[in-house]
Amino acid sequence: MQTQNPDTQISQILGESRDLPKDPQQEQIVMWRIFRDKNDALEYSQHILLEPDQRIVGGRSVDSAGDFFWLGVEVADLGAWGHTQAIQLADPFDGKGQGFTS
Repeated sequence: MQTQNPDTQISQILGESRDLPKDPQQEQIVMWRIFRDKNDALEYSQHILLEPDQRIVGGRSVDSAGDFFWLGVEVADLGAWGHTQAIQLADPFDGKGQGFTS
């Protein structure tokens, strides 16, 4: 059985139209980051380390400034992962000062 190249898998994820998590606890997404450039998202994906019960999720969407891509980590069991207040949003486009820019 041939496995898919990780960059190809991430490219497919980033090619899917998917909004940002609206309810991270319900969706079990504990971390996500937003990018305006797909190549930046691909580069960032190389630095995501996953536990066996985690997977990369994400997609592409649009806001008032234009297209964006996002990547996040989905966990199998949010309770086993940890305290839900520790869910991290790394959104450099958040005007409220949360998140950070690279």
